[in-house]
Amino acid sequence: TNNPLLNFIRGQIAPPPPSVGLAITFDPNKGFWWLFVVFCATVTFFAWMMRQIDISRLLKIGYQVPIAFGAVLSSWVTIQIVRPILLGSWSEGFPLGVIAHLDWLSAFGYRYYNFFYNPFHAIGITLLFGSAFVLSLHGATILSAARKKSEGVTEENVNRFYWDFFGYSIGEIGIHRLAFWAAVMCVLMSNLCFVLSGTVVQDWSAFWDFWNYAPFWKNFPFN
Repeated sequence: TNNPLLNFIRGQIAPPPPSVGLAITFDPNKGFWWLFVVFCATVTFFAWMMRQIDISRLLKIGYQVPIAFGAVLSSWVTIQIVRPILLGSWSEGFPLGVIAHLDWLSAFGYRYYNFFYNPFHAIGITLLFGSAFVLSLHGATILSAARKKSEGVTEENVNRFYWDFFGYSIGEIGIHRLAFWAAVMCVLMSNLCFVLSGTVVQDWSAFWDFWNYAPFWKNFPFN
């Protein structure tokens, strides 16, 4: 197509075929460009994370930004480098491209049967939406308190609301930290979700068969 936008969306750089294994190929038709881009991207991402650490140190602020970026970098390294090495083939990495990447991600879940039975997938999704929920509570609290400021609403009123409604008030700084660490742990749990698929677990549905043979409930009519 002559549409540059469609070319960008549909284009891809495919990983080496399974026959290459973990070899470093220089054949452009057998994944050389994928290896080249992954190597350059990894070095670039790591260098930028180190630069963020340096900026945080010079500004004498916390290291939350490089920690968050490092969590995302760990996901890239896990999926594109660590997992293919564990499985013995660069072909296990995902293709570089918008549609190609989404197709790979969709097929990955079916490849190991019902991905919803992957506990780390469930934990990661819970942390993802949990982080968004915490920040939405924070934003709603700010908007609500700002509208009621003329009526004498104070920080103590806000704390009292959360104590009454949730049984605990984490505070302004605390709610940001909670959302931050929930988001970071979401990525780390997702790393486990991917790296265990194919290396340790081949079928996430069958993974839970141990439940039927566990001690005190093994004679219950669950089957």
